[in-house]
Amino acid sequence: MNSLDNAKATLPLLEQATLFDALPREALRLIASGCRVRQADRDQVLYEKGQLLNGFYLLINGRVKLAVLSSEGAERVLEIVLPGQTFAESAAFLGRPCPLHAQTLADSCLVFVDLNRVRLAIERWPEVAFRMLTLVAERAQRLTADLEACCLHSAVQRVAGFLLREAVSDPASPDHAELVLPAAKTVVASSLNLSPETFSRELHGLARRGLIEVERRRIRIPSVSHLRALAALDVERSDTPPPFPILSQESAHHAH
Repeated sequence: MNSLDNAKATLPLLEQATLFDALPREALRLIASGCRVRQADRDQVLYEKGQLLNGFYLLINGRVKLAVLSSEGAERVLEIVLPGQTFAESAAFLGRPCPLHAQTLADSCLVFVDLNRVRLAIERWPEVAFRMLTLVAERAQRLTADLEACCLHSAVQRVAGFLLREAVSDPASPDHAELVLPAAKTVVASSLNLSPETFSRELHGLARRGLIEVERRRIRIPSVSHLRALAALDVERSDTPPPFPILSQESAHHAH
């Protein structure tokens, strides 16, 4: 497939992503000319830790996990990538080996964005550089928030915070919300640095209090304000943040 065919195939897909939708049309065409669409089956490894990439991925549909393996072989999921999000851009721009491995959680469609075309676009259109800086800054901010949650928040806070972030409010009743877990409970638990047993226990505890209703992977939040209040109350009950050994014990339990 030549660059013109690449642009025709990928331009409509790029336009759907927040990263690209505000770029000048010509810049978008240039970037699209170096892209290629990739279809991946569930559980397919997209790249391994330590691999060098000459571009980054945009997820069109499906789910992807970014994870690391411990020396004992235990997996720690650091992020679950959702449609419209990009990943691997930091390693690509720095020219360094990927620090994580990427694997699909469902049949997925992705666009691989060639780094050389992005660099050409940056040279010609300053707006592209600004968008890329924004992308990297948002990812750094998100990872900082995740690190803070794992280091300083209790298990119930992490679970409640995750539910509140992922839930979509009902337009007719803004205090009601609903979500579908983006992956299996074991994967979500790992992304929160919790064992599957702890994650399930906290979900059951929230359900017993009437704060959520669980139906397999679908979770309803009858009162968003009450769930937020519980998370805030849990913070107030703790005089000091949980020390790091708590996380170490949790990780050790998960590894076994």
